[in-house]
Amino acid sequence: MKDDEVEPAYRIRSRMKTAVVRMKQGVALLASDTVAFEAFRLANQAMLNQMQQQDRIRRKASHREGYQWRPFQLAFLLVVLESTIRDDDDFREVLDLIWFPTGGGKTEAYLGLIVFLIAWRRLTCPNRGGGTVAVMRYTLRLLTSQQFVRATRIIFALELLRRKDPGRLGREPVSIGMWVGRASTPNTFQQAVDQIQGIRGGAAPPNGLVLESCPWCGATFDECNYQSSETGFHFVCTNPTCAFGGNGQAPLPCNVVDEALYAHPPSLLIGTIDKFARLAWESRAGRFFGRDSDNLTPTLVIQDELHLITGPLGSVAGLYEAALDTLLQMHGVRPKYIASTATIRMAKEQVRSLYGRELAVFPPPGLSCDDSYFARTDCRRPGRLYVGYLAPKLGSRQCLAPLAATTLFGPQVLFEDHVERNALLEAWWTQVVYHTSLRAVGESHTSYLTDVRDWARRLSNEKKDRDSSESVVHKPESTSEGQNGVASRAANPQIAQLTSRATAKDNAATFNQLERPFGTDECLDVVLATNMVSVGLDVSRLAVMLVNGQPLTTAEYIQTSSRVGRAEVPGLVLVNYHRHQARSLSHYESFRPFHESFFRFVAPTSVTPYTYQVRLRALHAALVIVIRQADTSLNGNAKAGEFKQGDPGVQVKIEALIQRCKRAEPTDKAGQTADHITQLVGQWSDEAAHCQAQKRALHYNPSDRSANALLCDHENPEAGLWPTLHSMRNVESTAVLKGA
Repeated sequence: MKDDEVEPAYRIRSRMKTAVVRMKQGVALLASDTVAFEAFRLANQAMLNQMQQQDRIRRKASHREGYQWRPFQLAFLLVVLESTIRDDDDFREVLDLIWFPTGGGKTEAYLGLIVFLIAWRRLTCPNRGGGTVAVMRYTLRLLTSQQFVRATRIIFALELLRRKDPGRLGREPVSIGMWVGRASTPNTFQQAVDQIQGIRGGAAPPNGLVLESCPWCGATFDECNYQSSETGFHFVCTNPTCAFGGNGQAPLPCNVVDEALYAHPPSLLIGTIDKFARLAWESRAGRFFGRDSDNLTPTLVIQDELHLITGPLGSVAGLYEAALDTLLQMHGVRPKYIASTATIRMAKEQVRSLYGRELAVFPPPGLSCDDSYFARTDCRRPGRLYVGYLAPKLGSRQCLAPLAATTLFGPQVLFEDHVERNALLEAWWTQVVYHTSLRAVGESHTSYLTDVRDWARRLSNEKKDRDSSESVVHKPESTSEGQNGVASRAANPQIAQLTSRATAKDNAATFNQLERPFGTDECLDVVLATNMVSVGLDVSRLAVMLVNGQPLTTAEYIQTSSRVGRAEVPGLVLVNYHRHQARSLSHYESFRPFHESFFRFVAPTSVTPYTYQVRLRALHAALVIVIRQADTSLNGNAKAGEFKQGDPGVQVKIEALIQRCKRAEPTDKAGQTADHITQLVGQWSDEAAHCQAQKRALHYNPSDRSANALLCDHENPEAGLWPTLHSMRNVESTAVLKGA
């Protein structure tokens, strides 16, 4: 080892030793604490039960070897056990980041931690262990819906265990709720009623209700499974063989309607990060944090896909995060933060700006990039193959056609005599085509119906000329129903799109179709997608992807291309470089060195929550959240006018928010946020005094003009004191351009 390598090596070894010490502490905790051990046993039982149930739904034979933790998952649980349940643990204020390759099982790792914590809280506080225990956030609505469905099974498994022993695990059901915008789920019971009436009128089940089948038994839902009125909503299962089924009267322990979640806060709350902007507007949202209840406050906050919390969204989210953290601490809780990602750089700075915490990465990187103990480079088995393709004589619209036609045509020719023909056709049949823009998706769709069809016909004729005795086009392919020949497949391919332009319902239907196996009528030939597939697409049967143009960031490229080749058949990623795109040409020319170490080229994330422009946009909302949701004194809509700057209770809340912001604020801006908060407090106090002098009420969000408004929409800034976001994604005002 060289002299300049000794100090970095020491730091790396020190982090590894720390992780080992924490693992041993986790083992010691389970050996010495009978309650923690029982909670761990229940979590493992729930995980096993839901794995077995999932295989029953898929009609797969049980296999003992598959029902086990991966080493890194079990090690992660041991590392974080003590800091999750011990408020005074040294690592309680440390954010533990799961940094592991895509498809490695990060989701199961923190789902296991969640059910452990729910079980532990029920065992230690059976009378106060209900309510929301953990909050899990995602950045994309479609991904949130997918992960909600995924998490319901393990929550259902734990609920079945609770029903067997309600004396120890409490009378309140273990439940899960999804809290997202109204474009994805109903906000009110009346909106749910309207959607269900649409089903009865002959419409397909709306994706706004998320569940299309029972999460436990897989029975397909119809209108009878959605029970709704103007005062309530719940799912039911009518399958008599289901553990949650029967006469269809018992509600399933899950919900997606905002009003139902406020009335009965779920054990696990899953939402989009931007939905938490509603905390400033919605008085009932504080019930998730133990207000108006004897239940304990949530103690675990999980952020998936941390690398996506960046740019304008990440900057605004940083201030709302300060409010959430302060809110939990006002309830006497030091929340434990967990995050996960597969691609990130400068995570330490990002975590400090967003969460005001130190960072611990797990698994800690080792001295060799090829071996972190929990993940090793396996040279004996073929991995994902990247192939660069450049057609210098074809434009960007034409160069995709020969590549796409070859991948459509190839599988049946390459594997026609292979001993594992069906398995290979299953993996290669559906090709996912990634694009960097919506316009490129439209161009590709047109190309598949014109140019790709012509190229496929040309390939078929060339094959016929080479082998005149047997035509590939007319050769019987298989006796499987729904399987088309090469010519018919290229002439009339089944194409679907996964883009923001499609509705949530259509995208969910496409995701479901991707699960359909080769040989069925619903099996897709081509999926045209944008970066929507870079997170959340977890379909093991896919093995072929076409990347149409180099993505803007390396992180997106890694995330997107990692969606294929997750099962036994290695993935094939074909990158179509455009001759007129400088970024494409640069990557084509350095193709091999780039792909041999592309994690080095991941760009650092940038979040700046405490700059003046971001504070101007969202700091007042953070103040309102803390003042309004910490307790009931100023919670009601009409309570905004009772705000008094000198009130001791108000001063405690303000000081708590200031101290939390100081932990995350850069040193060169120290004190600026505190001054800004003091200025906002003065504005609010002056507005309340002015309204009292004018004998006018001051509401947070008045329903009519009989009262002044503290908060208003950005589209109507004159309607209230502070224009305030409803969603963190709307970070820029709408601008109108007029011609001269």
